[in-house]
Amino acid sequence: MPRTGDGPYVQSLDRGLAVLRCFGEDRTRLSISDVAREAGVDRAVARRLLHTLAELGYIGVDGSNFFVRPRVLELAQAYLGAVEFPDVIQPHLAQLTSEIHETAMAFVLDGDEIVYIAGVQARRLVSVNVRVGLRIPAYQSPLGHVLLAAQPADAREAYLERVDLTPATRYTITEKPALRDRLAKVADQGYALGDEELEMGLRTIAVPVHDRNGRILAAISIGVLAAAYSARTLVKDLLPQLRETAGQIESDLAVLN
Repeated sequence: MPRTGDGPYVQSLDRGLAVLRCFGEDRTRLSISDVAREAGVDRAVARRLLHTLAELGYIGVDGSNFFVRPRVLELAQAYLGAVEFPDVIQPHLAQLTSEIHETAMAFVLDGDEIVYIAGVQARRLVSVNVRVGLRIPAYQSPLGHVLLAAQPADAREAYLERVDLTPATRYTITEKPALRDRLAKVADQGYALGDEELEMGLRTIAVPVHDRNGRILAAISIGVLAAAYSARTLVKDLLPQLRETAGQIESDLAVLN
């Protein structure tokens, strides 16, 4: 993740967090060489960092492989405990899913990725394996498009300069001018539509959730089977309900804050 300021900077802390970020849904057990490659450090540094994190209880060791231990959840608790997002958003998404029988989710922007914080999966989309903390490259999802579109123009341009657009499907936007145009359109219309860009067979629509000052805090979405809804029908029939849900969440957040 790029540095965001000119203040005091602790490289060892940066590298330690980079090691933790190496682990994910498809990378649950990693060797020292795996971590060195993913974190961009040499093997000796990766070894010291892994064993330090193991001593602190954040990493476990199984032979030559390392894995994340539950204690890493403590790192998220400070954030999740300081904001009411999950507790406020979850009931509204549950209500939305009960009404439309489709999957509803909420993500926040973290650097160049979006992070899943709440949601309810419909049975028909049970194959979409998501859990709290799941990270997705922001450009691959309409949720990310909503959150990126909310950034100042210079921040968006900086993002476009540094991001590597790797396709998740054959429909993922992989040309930066096209992504720039998409973000401008999303900012103008106030919602984003994704048509099998993240996963084949999945069509998604997303809208922002604002705080009382108009700042975008999160994005919520409805995900449907592409075979069940055309893009036009998704916008016509489900977008109004999604926006209504966003409004209800904003009202609750305004009272709490």
